[in-house]
Amino acid sequence: MEKRIRAFQQLGFGLFVHYGPYVQYESGEWAYELCRIDPKEYEKKALSCDYSSFDAEKIAAAAKSCGAKYVTFTTRHHDGFSLYDTRGLSDYDVVHTPNGRDLVREFVDACRRNDIVPFFYHTTLDWHHPDFENDFGRYQQYLRDSVRILCENYGPIGGFWFDGNWSKPAQLWEDDALYIVIRQSQPEAIIVNNTGLHAQGAFTHPEIDCVTFEQGTPKGWCSGKTQPGEKEYMGEMCYTLCWHWGIAQDIDIKSMRQILEAYTACRRVGGNFLLGIFTRLDASQPLLHQGYLEAIGQWVKRNEPALFDAVPGEAEGFGKDFMLENGNKRYAFIHDLSTSGDHNVLPGAKKGYSCFEHVTQKLKNAYWLDSKTPVEYTQDLANERLFVKMEPFSYGQNWVIRVATFETETV
Repeated sequence: MEKRIRAFQQLGFGLFVHYGPYVQYESGEWAYELCRIDPKEYEKKALSCDYSSFDAEKIAAAAKSCGAKYVTFTTRHHDGFSLYDTRGLSDYDVVHTPNGRDLVREFVDACRRNDIVPFFYHTTLDWHHPDFENDFGRYQQYLRDSVRILCENYGPIGGFWFDGNWSKPAQLWEDDALYIVIRQSQPEAIIVNNTGLHAQGAFTHPEIDCVTFEQGTPKGWCSGKTQPGEKEYMGEMCYTLCWHWGIAQDIDIKSMRQILEAYTACRRVGGNFLLGIFTRLDASQPLLHQGYLEAIGQWVKRNEPALFDAVPGEAEGFGKDFMLENGNKRYAFIHDLSTSGDHNVLPGAKKGYSCFEHVTQKLKNAYWLDSKTPVEYTQDLANERLFVKMEPFSYGQNWVIRVATFETETV
């Protein structure tokens, strides 16, 4: 696997932060379009907004609290407003507001202080720029010049996450020229171009390093090659805590089981998990989201050895259960366990074994990552099978998914 793609795969888990003028409305990132806000009113409110409360450290703190290794930040969304200094390309950017600060600069600096890798989301669709509809060729030059500014003025970044090509026919986009801008200045940057809800996992260009699964679990092996001899690529699932990406009056939050099962489903196939969280004007998160991030962080901390460096191998589980490997380590992810306890308090604990096939090496030193207690298992080497006893969580705990770790014996 190419070095930059493997490095991205090892990051494993990121946060997706949508921030822009739309946060003032708390009606989602598409508020301008779907709430039918008058364009002149929206522009006026975007440029008159006081962004002085924005504190990028709160974004970094959110990432640290949940164990995320990278953050993808909306440098410009579909409303066309830039959170960076466009250096004369446009006066529709954050430095033309009363506060005048470059928020992308502050985001990048906060990430680096906290050992978080910064990624740049950038729209390719633009509701504000007239050339998007009137002179698409000239618009794409504006887009490339915008990306060049981001490439040349913020130091090394993790990558670019483009979004909006689904708005026009594929043959109209000048992707070759856009990606050359990145490769010239940021050769190690990951390139992502979102294919949207209706083309999940589509590989659209040879320079793409990562395909997207928006709100959908990756299907099959999403870390490999398009054809023998061609470049490698991987996959990333982006997933919202609620129904919106930008902050909204939306309390329909997903369960912790849904979130952790989506996360682990990505790792099962070698993909990354990008979790969208609400962000207020001051860059903080609502209390409900903060609580979820802290809980995710506790689970990540307990199972960290299995989540970042480990990759899919030959072993296969059944149903949702699966196994990853890293060197001589094997990690079995076991789902749908219950909590043990008196039958007057809790229903009976689920009994049985989780079976894994194509386990070719003898295993030893097995224990649960969350409790460091021994794992009961049997191994049928002749048939390459492993049976792990489905040990319930002890009373007082339930971490949704348990990970059993093993070592392979040296032959």
